[in-house]
Parts: sequence; C-alpha cells; structure tokens
Amino acid sequence: MELKSKEKTMAEVKSDGGVQRMSLRAFLMRYNAIIILVILCIIASVLSPLFVSKTNIFTLLRQQVPYLIIAMGMLMVIITGGIDLSVCSVAAVSSIMVAYSMMKWGLSSGGWDTWAAIAIGVGVGALFGALNGFLIARLRMPAFIVTLAMMYAGEGIAYIITKGNTLMLDNKSGGYADLVGFSTGTTVLGIPYAVIFALVIVIIFYFVMRYTTFGRMVYAIGSNESAVQLAGISSKKHLFFVYLLSGILCGVAGVIITARSGNASALTAGVDYNMSTIAGVVIGGASLMGGEGTVVMTVIGVFIIAVIGNIMNLINLASYPQMVVKAAVIILAVLLKSLSSRKHA
Repeated sequence: MELKSKEKTMAEVKSDGGVQRMSLRAFLMRYNAIIILVILCIIASVLSPLFVSKTNIFTLLRQQVPYLIIAMGMLMVIITGGIDLSVCSVAAVSSIMVAYSMMKWGLSSGGWDTWAAIAIGVGVGALFGALNGFLIARLRMPAFIVTLAMMYAGEGIAYIITKGNTLMLDNKSGGYADLVGFSTGTTVLGIPYAVIFALVIVIIFYFVMRYTTFGRMVYAIGSNESAVQLAGISSKKHLFFVYLLSGILCGVAGVIITARSGNASALTAGVDYNMSTIAGVVIGGASLMGGEGTVVMTVIGVFIIAVIGNIMNLINLASYPQMVVKAAVIILAVLLKSLSSRKHA
C-alpha cells in the first residue's frame, strides 16, 4: 500500500498536467461557496441593474445583520456536531422583551433606560442558551430534541406575552430614537451602525475560533469528543458555553430586529432564521457531523442565501418559488461537500 502511494506521488510529480487537474478539482471543492456567490452576483447584476445600486446593497447588508449574528452561534453548535433549532424563537422572545420592557416597564426615555431594555433582551437569550446548554451538555439529552422543544416553548411564550398582537414602540420616545438610530443610522461612507456591529462580531468570532483555546476545543469536541474526555478536559463545560453563546447571540439579534422595525411581534418566530442560518453554515462548508467549518466561509454562505432571495425579490418572484430555489442550493452544497469528503477518504 505504501509502495503504491509512493508510485502515485511520483507519477503526479512527473505528470504536470495531472497535478494541475487535481489542484483545480481541490480548489473548486474547497472554494465552491465563493465561486457560487460570485456567479450569483454576476447573474443578479445582469437580471437587474438595481442589484448593484448603493441603496440595494446597503439594504441587503442591513437585512443580513441578524442572520450573520445568529450564524456565528450556529456555526459553533454545528462544529460540535450539534444543532440549534430554537434560534428563531429565542430571537423573537428577546425582540419582544426589548419592546415590552420599553412600553410596559417605562424603559423608553432613552439613555440608560434603553441599555436596560437591551440587557433584558440579551439576558432572555442567555437564559434560553443556558437551559439548552445544561440539558445538552450536562444531562446529555439530544440537541435536536432539546432545541426543538425550546423552539416551541419560545414561540408559545412569544404569543403569551404579546397576546398575538404587535408591540409598537412610541416613535416620539428617546428609546425609540436610540434603537432605530442604531439600526438605520450611518457613519463613514453611509454604512449603518448595525452593519459595523455585525462585522465586529464576525471578526471577534474569527479570532476566537482560529486562535483561542476555546475555539480549538470546539473543533476537538466535534471531531472526537471521547478523545477530549480521555485527555482530561471537560467537554461538558465547553459544550455548555457553546449553547450559551448561541443564545446570547440570538438575544443580540432580537435587539437588532426590534431596532430595525420599531416594533416586535410573535410572528418573528416564523421567520426563517433557523433554516437560513443552518443553510448558510452548511453551504459555507461546515459538516453536520461536526469538526469542520470556518467563520469566513459561513459569512459567504449566509450571503449566498441572501443574494438568492434578493435576486428573486428584484424580479418580483413570489416567496414560495424562493423556498424551492433555496432548497436546491442547500442540496447542491451538501452534495458538493459529500463528494469532497469521498475524494479525501
């Protein structure tokens, strides 16, 4: 076997064309998400000149802020070999609690009151994340079942708090101005504050996952949790913090959702944050089996889903065909990942 391997290596060295073909194949497999995004952007530009307009680009960026934030937590969860189906409901409850605390508890005058409302929203997300982490990491319950249950619980809580109504913030209050200004306000080059905030979170998680002990442990748990435990390292602690961080990020996303619209509704629990973020992570090259995935490629994956939706909106395609197209892209990404894994096996 070793002799055949050496012979194959020598043959590749002697045959420049063969090595180049293998390199091209490996490149296409590894960076297929980037290639898909570039092709989609070219198609979008041809189908509608509005795609490359400044207004559309910044609108697209603002729309993706909650998805990018939630996707960072989803990436960590999937790298560990888990799943979090509760992100949409958690973001909805967090969004509602921000609006509710400002309307019902008088935290609407701006300044520190607004920060208190934001803390409540993020705290709710942290609570859900901690509960997920405890049940999954400590009690060893299946992540799919736990987060599915939390998804339904969060959706129910959202409807109980709002009684099915939309909570509208008073647009004359200082708190409303603070929140909406954060989402739609601009800085240098007209970039919204929320977009810059999402970029900061992405950069932080890039360094966490690439250069910290915690990031390495997340990958190790997904690759071989038994080996981590045999090394005397507490995988339970790291797994708990993964789900806790996912919940916190959902809480942050909930604040952004309220800030963008100036209202909160239980209907947010029905938005496709679950599938879009999972799809973005998978399209970006993460393995649902765990141990693989990067922050940069996850961002690319999220924007692939975003551009697909944006293209179809620009050409006035109904929402239901959009679901079919997104499903096809997800299947294609998983197929490419599967083919890539077979080549390396």
